[in-house]
Amino acid sequence: MFILFVEYHSAFRQAASYIFNHEADLEVVSQAGPVAEGRQKMAEVGIDAAIVNIPLPYEGAAELVREVHEANSSIPVLVMSTFEDEEVREEFHQASAREGLRYGTHLRGDPRRGEETGG
Repeated sequence: MFILFVEYHSAFRQAASYIFNHEADLEVVSQAGPVAEGRQKMAEVGIDAAIVNIPLPYEGAAELVREVHEANSSIPVLVMSTFEDEEVREEFHQASAREGLRYGTHLRGDPRRGEETGG
C-alpha cells in the first residue's frame, strides 16, 4: 500500500514513515509538511492511502482530504489530530475522511514505578 503522509512536524513524519516502511505491505511514497505541499505530492505520485495530521492552523487540511477523495473515492484517508472539538471532527468526516485518530495522552503516573497512566 502506497501512502501519502502529510504531517507538519518533519521529525515525527520521518520517524513514523520509517516505521511504516518496515512493514511488508506499507510504503510511504511521499511526505509533505504544509497542506499545499501535500496537494503537490498527491498530484505527483500514485497513492493507495493518505494520512493527514491536522496542522495548527489546520486551514486547507479539510480541502486536501476532500481532494484526495475526489481524485479517487476508494483511497482511505486517516486524519490525526490533537483536537477534541466535535465540530472539527465532523468537518473532516464531511470532507470524506475514512477515520479519525485523536492522539496526545497526558500521563498521570510513572509506568516505570507501576503507577497508573492515562488521560
